[in-house]
Amino acid sequence: MSEKKESIGAWKNTTKDGKEVIKFSINGQRYNMWVNSYKDKPAQPDYKIYEDTYVAPTETKLANDDLEF
Repeated sequence: MSEKKESIGAWKNTTKDGKEVIKFSINGQRYNMWVNSYKDKPAQPDYKIYEDTYVAPTETKLANDDLEF
């Protein structure tokens, strides 16, 4: 019987300052992968992966009763 393998996609983006980032998610958790710019030895990783914990800010509107003076 063959085993089903999970496939995961990734998106490559470039930041405003020209750095390349690869974004992907596994089981609903988002991650960002960046080139390791601090690498100075061959034994160090080429890329660093960070959890994407960014939460977009929500817009809060003041009701007429809540106007600040």
